Amino acid sequence: MKRLFYILFCFSLLACGNNEDKTPANLLPQEKMVQVLTDIHIAEAQIESKIVYPDTALMVFNHQEKEIFKKHGITEQEFRDTYNYYKENLKQMDKLYEIIVDTLSLRETKMRASGDDTVEMINEIE
Repeated sequence: MKRLFYILFCFSLLACGNNEDKTPANLLPQEKMVQVLTDIHIAEAQIESKIVYPDTALMVFNHQEKEIFKKHGITEQEFRDTYNYYKENLKQMDKLYEIIVDTLSLRETKMRASGDDTVEMINEIE
C-alpha cells in the first residue's frame, strides 16, 4: 500500500511540474486585446441600459461583437483563443484589466468633459 502511495505521489509531482506555457499561435497582442475588450464592455453596458428583454439583448450583443471583431480586423477564434489564454494566466489577465479600466475611465472622462451623451460612444464603436 505504501508503494502505491509513493508511486501516486511521484506522478502527481510530475504532473504539477509539467506546466508548460501553452501560448496559442494566434495570440492577439495585449494592446489589441485591450481595445477589443474595451469596446465589448462599452457595447455590453449600452445594450444592458437600453434593452429590457434578455433574448433581444443577446441578439444585439452578438451582432455588435461581430462588428467589433470586424473593426479590429480579428476573427472570433483569435479572440476566444486569446481570452482563454488569459483565463489560464490570471496575473496577466489582472494586468490586462487594469489597462482596460484605465481606458474606460479615460473615455468616460472625455465624454463628460465634452458634454456628449452615449450616442458618441455608440458611433465610436461602429
